[in-house]
Amino acid sequence: MKIKNLLTILLMLPFFVAQAQVASETEILEEFASPGVRGMGKSQGVEIRYERLPGFDIDSKSDDPRIGDGSGRVERHNKFAVKAYAPLMNKPQNKLVIGFNYELEEFNFDGLTPTSYPLYRYLEDKNLKSIGTQLLYLHSLNQRNFYFIRVKGELNGDYTRDDINVSDYLKGTVDLAYGWKKSPDYVIGVGVQWGYTFGRQRVYPGILYNRTFNPSWGVESIFPANARVRYNLNEKTLFYAGYRLEGASYNLYVNEPPLSEYKDLEFRRTDIKGLLRMEREIYDFLWFAVEGGFRQYYRHRLYDKVGSRDELITNDLAGAGYVGVEIFLVPPRRFTQK
Repeated sequence: MKIKNLLTILLMLPFFVAQAQVASETEILEEFASPGVRGMGKSQGVEIRYERLPGFDIDSKSDDPRIGDGSGRVERHNKFAVKAYAPLMNKPQNKLVIGFNYELEEFNFDGLTPTSYPLYRYLEDKNLKSIGTQLLYLHSLNQRNFYFIRVKGELNGDYTRDDINVSDYLKGTVDLAYGWKKSPDYVIGVGVQWGYTFGRQRVYPGILYNRTFNPSWGVESIFPANARVRYNLNEKTLFYAGYRLEGASYNLYVNEPPLSEYKDLEFRRTDIKGLLRMEREIYDFLWFAVEGGFRQYYRHRLYDKVGSRDELITNDLAGAGYVGVEIFLVPPRRFTQK
């Protein structure tokens, strides 16, 4: 594919997404309800994100005498993600969006030796990957009511291109929500998720609350997963402050003793982030974001098999600051103003 054709596709993708994504600001003026409110940031068609946490201490405990206890220091914790969205159906009352994501996280430990704690040795420079696809369906019943369904499948774990087995790493998430659009500036809703926000797959409730109080201030939240206050400096610059819960689950197939005696380990984590964020237009369809704050782990554990409740290793991680940068494509202004 020629570079010119590839750039054209990338630049047009966020425009198509804007016509289908549930939070698009242009939908507010339509006849049918959606979760979006005035003042929200623009829909993102393609997003590239890098996040880094500096050094923090880790202490680990295990009841298995072959593994024992250990401690160390994580020198760096890196995360990288690419996401893209495109519409499959775009009708006034029915919208269907497909999404793709590629994410990885990596741990680098300080001063590892052949006798260091086995979990640290295994995680060193190991890319824990997540490759997934999702479908989101939004149905607007009328001007006031809507519901949406999201189904997501991901391959999460320590696989490489040569050893991937879908059945070993596949994990699914389902979101259901029903909402009421009180006005163009006020939306509430209720829903449930069957997913991994708190590490282990289970059902979690949620409350949607999006509200714009005036041209400058608003709130966006799906409680308890996330909540943030929004400040619109102008149409090109937005600021946010709030928190976000993040969870992940990775299947591990370790080939080094003593962990190799367990054939299908599961590594689960849940953390909470207090954050400050700025989004700024670079040029029309091209935006960037800078985010920083403090991350505190809630759970960080290794289980003896996938889906188990039996903890093989319990990790205690110190809190640490973090910083992230993003660049993303949004609908060109000449399309959204038509």
